[in-house]
Amino acid sequence: MAIYHLSVKLITRTTGRSATAAAAYRAGEKIHDHRTGQTFDYTRKKEVSYRRIFTPPNAPQWMKEREQLWNAVEQSETRKDSQTAKEIIVALPIELSPSQHIILLERFVHTQLISKGMIADVVIHNKKGNPHAHILLTTREINITNDGFGKKNRDWNSKDQLEEWREQWAKHCNRRLSIASSKSRIDHRSLQEQGLDQIPTVHVGAICHAMDKRGITTSKRKELNTLIKEKNMSNEKNKQFIASLNLESEADLIQQEIVQAKKSKHLFLNPTDFNNSKKYREAIFARTYIPILLEIFADYCTGVDEIETEIGTCFRINLNGGGKVFDYGSQIKVASGTEEEVKVAIKLAVEKGWQGIHLTGSDEFKSKVFVEAVLSGAFSPEKITGYKPSKADLEIIRDCKPALKIANDSSVIKSYVVEKSDGSGTSSAEQAHLPRLKI
Repeated sequence: MAIYHLSVKLITRTTGRSATAAAAYRAGEKIHDHRTGQTFDYTRKKEVSYRRIFTPPNAPQWMKEREQLWNAVEQSETRKDSQTAKEIIVALPIELSPSQHIILLERFVHTQLISKGMIADVVIHNKKGNPHAHILLTTREINITNDGFGKKNRDWNSKDQLEEWREQWAKHCNRRLSIASSKSRIDHRSLQEQGLDQIPTVHVGAICHAMDKRGITTSKRKELNTLIKEKNMSNEKNKQFIASLNLESEADLIQQEIVQAKKSKHLFLNPTDFNNSKKYREAIFARTYIPILLEIFADYCTGVDEIETEIGTCFRINLNGGGKVFDYGSQIKVASGTEEEVKVAIKLAVEKGWQGIHLTGSDEFKSKVFVEAVLSGAFSPEKITGYKPSKADLEIIRDCKPALKIANDSSVIKSYVVEKSDGSGTSSAEQAHLPRLKI
Protein backbone atom coordinates (compact mmCIF):
# COMPACT_ATOMS: atom_id res chain seq x y z
CA MET A 1 0.00 0.00 0.00
CA ALA A 2 1.03 3.64 -0.41
CA ILE A 3 3.36 4.96 2.28
CA TYR A 4 4.08 8.55 3.29
CA HIS A 5 7.64 9.81 3.18
CA LEU A 6 8.94 13.34 2.69
CA SER A 7 12.29 14.36 4.13
CA VAL A 8 14.40 17.46 3.62
CA LYS A 9 18.21 17.53 3.74
CA LEU A 10 20.78 20.28 3.31
CA ILE A 11 23.82 19.95 1.05
CA THR A 12 26.59 21.68 3.04
CA ARG A 13 30.33 22.03 2.63
CA THR A 14 30.91 21.34 6.33
CA THR A 15 29.98 17.70 5.66
CA GLY A 16 32.23 17.55 2.59
CA ARG A 17 29.35 17.54 0.12
CA SER A 18 28.87 19.64 -2.99
CA ALA A 19 25.86 20.47 -5.15
CA THR A 20 27.68 19.27 -8.27
CA ALA A 21 28.38 15.84 -6.77
CA ALA A 22 24.82 15.51 -5.47
CA ALA A 23 23.32 16.45 -8.85
CA ALA A 24 25.57 14.04 -10.76
CA TYR A 25 24.80 11.13 -8.44
CA ARG A 26 21.04 11.62 -8.41
CA ALA A 27 20.74 12.18 -12.17
CA GLY A 28 23.20 9.42 -13.09
CA GLU A 29 25.31 11.85 -15.15
CA LYS A 30 28.86 13.10 -15.46
CA ILE A 31 29.55 16.60 -14.06
CA HIS A 32 32.87 18.44 -13.79
CA ASP A 33 33.17 20.75 -10.78
CA HIS A 34 34.91 23.95 -11.93
CA ARG A 35 35.61 25.08 -8.36
CA THR A 36 37.45 21.98 -7.15
CA GLY A 37 38.53 20.47 -10.45
CA GLN A 38 36.86 17.15 -9.57
CA THR A 39 34.79 15.13 -12.04
CA PHE A 40 31.82 13.14 -10.75
CA ASP A 41 30.82 10.32 -13.11
CA TYR A 42 27.72 8.29 -12.22
CA THR A 43 26.66 7.37 -15.76
CA ARG A 44 26.58 3.68 -14.76
CA LYS A 45 23.63 4.33 -12.48
CA LYS A 46 20.73 2.38 -14.03
CA GLU A 47 17.77 3.16 -11.77
CA VAL A 48 17.18 6.71 -13.07
CA SER A 49 13.94 6.72 -15.09
CA TYR A 50 13.23 10.47 -15.26
CA ARG A 51 15.28 13.65 -14.97
CA ARG A 52 14.27 17.25 -15.60
CA ILE A 53 15.18 20.76 -14.41
CA PHE A 54 12.28 23.14 -13.67
CA THR A 55 12.91 26.89 -13.60
CA PRO A 56 10.76 29.98 -12.90
CA PRO A 57 9.75 32.16 -15.89
CA ASN A 58 12.44 34.76 -15.09
CA ALA A 59 15.32 32.24 -15.13
CA PRO A 60 17.87 32.44 -17.96
CA GLN A 61 17.99 29.52 -20.38
CA TRP A 62 21.42 28.28 -19.27
CA MET A 63 20.02 27.34 -15.86
CA LYS A 64 18.27 24.37 -17.49
CA GLU A 65 21.68 22.81 -18.15
CA ARG A 66 22.55 20.62 -15.15
CA GLU A 67 26.35 21.11 -15.16
CA GLN A 68 26.10 24.87 -15.71
CA LEU A 69 23.41 25.27 -13.07
CA TRP A 70 25.13 23.53 -10.18
CA ASN A 71 28.57 24.94 -10.99
CA ALA A 72 27.00 28.41 -10.84
CA VAL A 73 25.44 27.47 -7.49
CA GLU A 74 28.83 26.38 -6.14
CA GLN A 75 30.58 29.52 -7.40
CA SER A 76 27.95 31.77 -5.81
CA GLU A 77 28.95 30.47 -2.35
CA THR A 78 32.18 31.74 -0.79
CA ARG A 79 32.05 30.47 2.81
CA LYS A 80 33.58 27.16 3.91
CA ASP A 81 30.37 26.21 5.74
CA SER A 82 27.99 27.25 2.95
CA GLN A 83 24.67 25.52 2.38
CA THR A 84 24.81 25.08 -1.37
CA ALA A 85 21.50 23.25 -1.98
CA LYS A 86 18.46 21.70 -0.37
CA GLU A 87 17.11 18.24 -1.19
CA ILE A 88 13.57 16.92 -0.84
CA ILE A 89 13.15 13.13 -0.99
CA VAL A 90 9.64 11.73 -1.48
CA ALA A 91 8.25 8.20 -1.76
CA LEU A 92 6.09 7.65 -4.84
CA PRO A 93 2.88 5.59 -4.37
CA ILE A 94 3.34 2.11 -5.85
CA GLU A 95 -0.35 2.15 -6.84
CA LEU A 96 0.43 4.74 -9.53
CA SER A 97 2.06 4.09 -12.89
CA PRO A 98 5.38 5.70 -13.93
CA SER A 99 3.53 8.27 -16.05
CA GLN A 100 1.25 9.11 -13.11
CA HIS A 101 4.35 9.54 -10.91
CA ILE A 102 5.60 12.17 -13.37
CA ILE A 103 2.27 14.04 -13.39
CA LEU A 104 2.20 13.95 -9.58
CA LEU A 105 5.74 15.29 -9.25
CA GLU A 106 5.33 18.02 -11.86
CA ARG A 107 2.13 19.31 -10.22
CA PHE A 108 3.81 19.42 -6.80
CA VAL A 109 7.01 21.03 -8.08
CA HIS A 110 5.20 23.75 -10.03
CA THR A 111 2.73 24.70 -7.28
CA GLN A 112 4.99 24.39 -4.22
CA LEU A 113 8.51 25.15 -5.43
CA ILE A 114 8.76 26.92 -8.79
CA SER A 115 5.96 29.32 -7.88
CA LYS A 116 8.13 30.52 -4.97
CA GLY A 117 11.12 31.25 -7.21
CA MET A 118 13.19 28.10 -6.66
CA ILE A 119 14.91 26.02 -9.32
CA ALA A 120 14.22 22.27 -8.97
CA ASP A 121 16.33 19.44 -10.41
CA VAL A 122 13.92 16.49 -10.30
CA VAL A 123 15.00 12.87 -10.68
CA ILE A 124 13.02 9.64 -10.27
CA HIS A 125 14.79 6.49 -9.08
CA ASN A 126 12.55 3.62 -10.13
CA LYS A 127 13.71 1.00 -7.64
CA LYS A 128 11.64 -2.18 -7.50
CA GLY A 129 9.13 -1.85 -4.67
CA ASN A 130 10.57 1.53 -3.70
CA PRO A 131 10.02 4.18 -6.39
CA HIS A 132 11.09 7.57 -5.07
CA ALA A 133 12.14 11.01 -6.26
CA HIS A 134 14.98 13.37 -5.38
CA ILE A 135 14.26 17.10 -5.76
CA LEU A 136 17.44 19.18 -5.58
CA LEU A 137 16.67 22.85 -4.90
CA THR A 138 18.61 26.09 -5.13
CA THR A 139 18.78 28.25 -2.01
CA ARG A 140 19.29 31.65 -3.63
CA GLU A 141 16.88 33.83 -5.56
CA ILE A 142 17.48 34.55 -9.25
CA ASN A 143 19.14 37.89 -9.98
CA ILE A 144 18.04 39.06 -13.42
CA THR A 145 20.50 41.98 -13.40
CA ASN A 146 23.67 39.87 -13.32
CA ASP A 147 22.10 36.85 -15.05
CA GLY A 148 22.88 34.69 -12.02
CA PHE A 149 21.98 34.20 -8.36
CA GLY A 150 21.24 36.86 -5.76
CA LYS A 151 20.59 36.70 -2.03
CA LYS A 152 19.42 33.66 -0.08
CA ASN A 153 15.75 33.40 0.78
CA ARG A 154 15.56 32.44 4.47
CA ASP A 155 11.80 31.81 4.28
CA TRP A 156 12.53 28.66 2.28
CA ASN A 157 14.20 27.20 5.38
CA SER A 158 11.38 27.94 7.83
CA LYS A 159 9.53 25.30 9.81
CA ASP A 160 6.22 26.57 8.43
CA GLN A 161 7.48 26.00 4.90
CA LEU A 162 8.47 22.41 5.73
CA GLU A 163 5.06 21.71 7.26
CA GLU A 164 3.37 23.16 4.17
CA TRP A 165 5.41 20.87 1.90
CA ARG A 166 4.58 17.83 4.02
CA GLU A 167 0.86 18.56 4.00
CA GLN A 168 0.74 19.46 0.31
CA TRP A 169 2.63 16.34 -0.74
CA ALA A 170 0.00 14.19 1.00
CA LYS A 171 -2.80 16.16 -0.71
CA HIS A 172 -1.17 15.85 -4.14
CA CYS A 173 -0.64 12.09 -3.68
CA ASN A 174 -4.19 11.49 -2.52
CA ARG A 175 -5.54 13.50 -5.45
CA ARG A 176 -3.63 11.32 -7.94
CA LEU A 177 -4.66 8.12 -6.11
CA SER A 178 -8.29 9.20 -6.32
CA ILE A 179 -8.00 9.92 -10.04
CA ALA A 180 -6.44 6.46 -10.50
CA SER A 181 -9.46 4.93 -8.65
CA SER A 182 -7.21 3.64 -5.87
CA LYS A 183 -8.57 3.31 -2.33
CA SER A 184 -5.12 3.90 -0.81
CA ARG A 185 -4.51 7.20 0.95
CA ILE A 186 -1.56 8.68 2.85
CA ASP A 187 -1.38 11.08 5.80
CA HIS A 188 1.46 13.46 6.64
CA ARG A 189 0.53 13.52 10.33
CA SER A 190 2.19 11.34 12.96
CA LEU A 191 0.41 8.22 14.23
CA GLN A 192 -0.38 10.05 17.47
CA GLU A 193 -1.87 13.03 15.62
CA GLN A 194 -3.98 10.62 13.55
CA GLY A 195 -5.28 8.99 16.74
CA LEU A 196 -3.85 5.58 15.78
CA ASP A 197 -2.89 3.18 18.54
CA GLN A 198 0.34 2.05 16.90
CA ILE A 199 4.05 2.22 17.64
CA PRO A 200 6.06 4.03 14.93
CA THR A 201 8.95 2.11 13.36
CA VAL A 202 12.51 3.48 13.30
CA HIS A 203 14.50 4.52 10.23
CA VAL A 204 16.92 1.82 9.06
CA GLY A 205 18.78 3.58 6.26
CA ALA A 206 20.17 2.66 2.86
CA ILE A 207 23.55 1.50 4.23
CA CYS A 208 21.94 -1.15 6.45
CA HIS A 209 19.78 -2.40 3.56
CA ALA A 210 22.82 -2.66 1.30
CA MET A 211 24.78 -4.63 3.90
CA ASP A 212 21.83 -6.96 4.49
CA LYS A 213 21.75 -7.77 0.75
CA ARG A 214 25.37 -8.88 1.05
CA GLY A 215 24.49 -11.18 3.96
CA ILE A 216 25.97 -8.94 6.65
CA THR A 217 23.92 -8.58 9.82
CA THR A 218 24.02 -4.87 10.52
CA SER A 219 22.08 -3.17 13.26
CA LYS A 220 19.55 -3.78 15.95
CA ARG A 221 17.22 -1.32 14.27
CA LYS A 222 15.81 -3.98 11.94
CA GLU A 223 15.25 -6.31 14.87
CA LEU A 224 13.46 -3.52 16.70
CA ASN A 225 11.29 -2.81 13.66
CA THR A 226 10.34 -6.48 13.43
CA LEU A 227 9.19 -6.46 17.07
CA ILE A 228 7.25 -3.22 16.56
CA LYS A 229 5.46 -4.60 13.48
CA GLU A 230 4.55 -7.79 15.35
CA LYS A 231 3.16 -5.73 18.24
CA ASN A 232 1.11 -3.51 15.91
CA MET A 233 -0.20 -6.55 14.06
CA SER A 234 -1.20 -8.17 17.35
CA ASN A 235 -3.11 -5.03 18.37
CA GLU A 236 -4.90 -4.97 15.03
CA LYS A 237 -5.87 -8.64 15.31
CA ASN A 238 -7.31 -8.01 18.77
CA LYS A 239 -9.40 -5.13 17.40
CA GLN A 240 -10.68 -7.30 14.56
CA PHE A 241 -11.56 -10.08 16.98
CA ILE A 242 -13.54 -7.72 19.20
CA ALA A 243 -15.30 -6.27 16.16
CA SER A 244 -16.22 -9.76 14.95
CA LEU A 245 -18.09 -10.64 18.15
CA ASN A 246 -21.85 -10.84 17.64
CA LEU A 247 -23.20 -8.13 19.91
CA GLU A 248 -26.28 -7.26 17.86
CA SER A 249 -28.62 -8.75 20.47
CA GLU A 250 -27.36 -6.24 23.02
CA ALA A 251 -27.58 -3.24 20.71
CA ASP A 252 -30.38 -0.76 20.81
CA LEU A 253 -33.01 -1.54 18.14
CA ILE A 254 -33.30 2.10 17.06
CA GLN A 255 -29.54 2.33 16.58
CA GLN A 256 -29.64 -0.79 14.37
CA GLU A 257 -32.34 0.83 12.21
CA ILE A 258 -30.19 3.96 11.80
CA VAL A 259 -27.22 1.88 10.67
CA GLN A 260 -29.33 -0.03 8.13
CA ALA A 261 -30.84 3.21 6.81
CA LYS A 262 -27.39 4.67 6.27
CA LYS A 263 -26.30 1.55 4.42
CA SER A 264 -29.29 1.69 2.10
CA LYS A 265 -28.50 5.31 1.20
CA HIS A 266 -24.79 4.59 0.60
CA LEU A 267 -23.87 6.97 3.38
CA PHE A 268 -22.34 4.16 5.40
CA LEU A 269 -20.90 1.01 3.89
CA ASN A 270 -18.77 -1.71 5.41
CA PRO A 271 -15.60 -2.22 3.35
CA THR A 272 -15.21 -5.76 4.71
CA ASP A 273 -18.70 -6.76 3.55
CA PHE A 274 -18.22 -8.64 0.26
CA ASN A 275 -21.68 -7.79 -1.03
CA ASN A 276 -21.16 -4.08 -0.46
CA SER A 277 -17.45 -3.80 -1.34
CA LYS A 278 -18.12 -2.48 -4.85
CA LYS A 279 -20.66 0.08 -3.59
CA TYR A 280 -18.24 1.16 -0.86
CA ARG A 281 -15.44 1.68 -3.37
CA GLU A 282 -17.71 3.69 -5.67
CA ALA A 283 -18.97 5.82 -2.77
CA ILE A 284 -15.46 6.72 -1.63
CA PHE A 285 -14.47 7.38 -5.24
CA ALA A 286 -17.43 9.69 -5.83
CA ARG A 287 -16.92 11.83 -2.74
CA THR A 288 -13.34 12.71 -3.62
CA TYR A 289 -13.46 12.58 -7.40
CA ILE A 290 -15.95 15.30 -8.32
CA PRO A 291 -14.02 18.12 -6.56
CA ILE A 292 -10.85 16.94 -8.32
CA LEU A 293 -12.52 17.05 -11.74
CA LEU A 294 -13.86 20.52 -10.98
CA GLU A 295 -10.35 21.68 -10.09
CA ILE A 296 -8.68 20.14 -13.16
CA PHE A 297 -11.27 21.37 -15.66
CA ALA A 298 -12.14 24.69 -14.00
CA ASP A 299 -11.40 26.58 -17.23
CA TYR A 300 -13.43 24.18 -19.39
CA CYS A 301 -16.60 23.23 -17.52
CA THR A 302 -19.60 24.59 -15.70
CA GLY A 303 -19.99 21.60 -13.38
CA VAL A 304 -19.65 17.84 -12.85
CA ASP A 305 -22.56 15.47 -12.16
CA GLU A 306 -22.67 11.84 -11.10
CA ILE A 307 -25.31 10.15 -13.27
CA GLU A 308 -26.64 6.72 -14.23
CA THR A 309 -26.58 5.74 -17.90
CA GLU A 310 -27.47 2.63 -19.85
CA ILE A 311 -23.93 1.33 -19.36
CA GLY A 312 -23.44 2.26 -15.70
CA THR A 313 -22.55 5.06 -13.32
CA CYS A 314 -20.33 7.86 -14.62
CA PHE A 315 -19.22 11.42 -13.98
CA ARG A 316 -20.52 13.89 -16.58
CA ILE A 317 -18.33 16.94 -17.21
CA ASN A 318 -20.55 19.76 -18.51
CA LEU A 319 -18.44 21.96 -20.79
CA ASN A 320 -18.72 25.72 -21.24
CA GLY A 321 -19.73 25.40 -24.89
CA GLY A 322 -22.55 22.96 -24.14
CA GLY A 323 -20.58 19.77 -24.82
CA LYS A 324 -20.40 16.82 -22.44
CA VAL A 325 -17.68 14.34 -21.52
CA PHE A 326 -18.58 11.16 -19.60
CA ASP A 327 -15.97 9.55 -17.33
CA TYR A 328 -16.61 5.83 -16.66
CA GLY A 329 -13.23 5.18 -15.03
CA SER A 330 -11.51 3.03 -17.65
CA GLN A 331 -13.66 4.49 -20.42
CA ILE A 332 -14.39 8.01 -21.62
CA LYS A 333 -17.34 8.97 -23.77
CA VAL A 334 -18.26 12.27 -25.47
CA ALA A 335 -21.68 13.49 -26.57
CA SER A 336 -21.09 14.59 -30.16
CA GLY A 337 -17.38 14.64 -30.88
CA THR A 338 -16.84 18.41 -31.01
CA GLU A 339 -13.32 19.83 -30.84
CA GLU A 340 -13.96 21.06 -27.29
CA GLU A 341 -15.10 17.58 -26.15
CA VAL A 342 -12.14 15.86 -27.82
CA LYS A 343 -9.68 18.26 -26.21
CA VAL A 344 -11.11 17.71 -22.72
CA ALA A 345 -11.34 13.93 -23.22
CA ILE A 346 -7.66 13.73 -24.16
CA LYS A 347 -6.70 15.92 -21.19
CA LEU A 348 -8.71 13.60 -18.92
CA ALA A 349 -6.92 10.54 -20.32
CA VAL A 350 -3.57 12.22 -19.64
CA GLU A 351 -4.59 13.08 -16.06
CA LYS A 352 -5.49 9.43 -15.53
CA GLY A 353 -2.01 8.41 -16.66
CA TRP A 354 -3.14 6.41 -19.68
CA GLN A 355 -0.37 5.14 -21.93
CA GLY A 356 -2.47 4.69 -25.07
CA ILE A 357 -5.95 4.99 -26.55
CA HIS A 358 -8.04 2.82 -28.88
CA LEU A 359 -10.47 4.66 -31.14
CA THR A 360 -13.94 3.57 -32.28
CA GLY A 361 -16.58 5.49 -34.20
CA SER A 362 -16.69 7.20 -37.57
CA ASP A 363 -13.53 7.89 -39.55
CA GLU A 364 -14.18 11.61 -39.23
CA PHE A 365 -14.30 11.32 -35.46
CA LYS A 366 -11.23 9.07 -35.30
CA SER A 367 -9.28 11.48 -37.45
CA LYS A 368 -10.12 14.39 -35.18
CA VAL A 369 -9.04 12.50 -32.04
CA PHE A 370 -5.87 11.11 -33.65
CA VAL A 371 -4.62 14.51 -34.80
CA GLU A 372 -5.49 16.27 -31.53
CA ALA A 373 -3.88 13.51 -29.40
CA VAL A 374 -0.63 13.56 -31.37
CA LEU A 375 -0.37 17.35 -31.59
CA SER A 376 -1.02 17.67 -27.86
CA GLY A 377 2.18 15.72 -27.24
CA ALA A 378 0.32 13.43 -24.84
CA PHE A 379 0.39 10.33 -27.07
CA SER A 380 2.78 9.16 -29.73
CA PRO A 381 1.17 7.88 -32.97
CA GLU A 382 2.07 4.24 -32.30
CA LYS A 383 0.17 4.39 -28.99
CA ILE A 384 -3.13 5.17 -30.78
CA THR A 385 -4.84 2.08 -32.21
CA GLY A 386 -8.12 1.44 -34.03
CA TYR A 387 -7.39 3.97 -36.76
CA LYS A 388 -5.01 4.25 -39.70
CA PRO A 389 -4.23 7.94 -40.26
CA SER A 390 -4.99 9.38 -43.70
CA LYS A 391 -2.56 11.38 -45.81
CA ALA A 392 -4.40 14.53 -44.79
CA ASP A 393 -3.90 13.66 -41.11
CA LEU A 394 -0.19 13.12 -41.63
CA GLU A 395 0.18 16.38 -43.53
CA ILE A 396 -1.44 18.33 -40.70
CA ILE A 397 0.81 16.68 -38.11
CA ARG A 398 3.97 17.14 -40.18
CA ASP A 399 3.15 20.81 -40.77
CA CYS A 400 2.84 21.37 -37.02
CA LYS A 401 5.57 18.92 -35.94
CA PRO A 402 8.04 18.44 -38.80
CA ALA A 403 10.46 16.40 -36.66
CA LEU A 404 7.85 13.78 -35.78
CA LYS A 405 8.18 10.47 -37.63
CA ILE A 406 5.09 8.27 -38.01
CA ALA A 407 5.33 4.59 -38.90
CA ASN A 408 3.06 3.22 -41.63
CA ASP A 409 1.55 0.52 -39.40
CA SER A 410 0.63 1.17 -35.82
CA SER A 411 1.73 -1.57 -33.44
CA VAL A 412 -0.90 -3.36 -31.36
CA ILE A 413 -0.49 -2.38 -27.71
CA LYS A 414 -2.50 -2.56 -24.52
CA SER A 415 -4.59 0.59 -24.70
CA TYR A 416 -7.82 2.26 -23.75
CA VAL A 417 -10.86 2.65 -25.96
CA VAL A 418 -12.41 5.89 -27.14
CA GLU A 419 -15.94 5.59 -28.52
CA LYS A 420 -18.46 8.05 -29.87
CA SER A 421 -21.78 8.28 -28.03
CA ASP A 422 -23.85 7.21 -31.04
CA GLY A 423 -22.35 3.72 -30.71
CA SER A 424 -20.96 3.70 -34.24
CA GLY A 425 -17.90 1.61 -34.90
CA THR A 426 -16.57 -1.44 -33.09
CA SER A 427 -16.58 -1.46 -29.33
CA SER A 428 -17.57 -4.23 -26.93
CA ALA A 429 -17.19 -7.54 -28.75
CA GLU A 430 -13.86 -7.39 -30.53
CA GLN A 431 -12.21 -5.15 -27.90
CA ALA A 432 -13.62 -6.84 -24.77
CA HIS A 433 -10.13 -7.77 -23.60
CA LEU A 434 -9.10 -4.10 -23.36
CA PRO A 435 -9.97 -1.45 -20.77
CA ARG A 436 -12.03 1.04 -22.74
CA LEU A 437 -12.40 4.76 -23.09
CA LYS A 438 -15.65 5.58 -24.92
CA ILE A 439 -16.19 8.78 -26.75
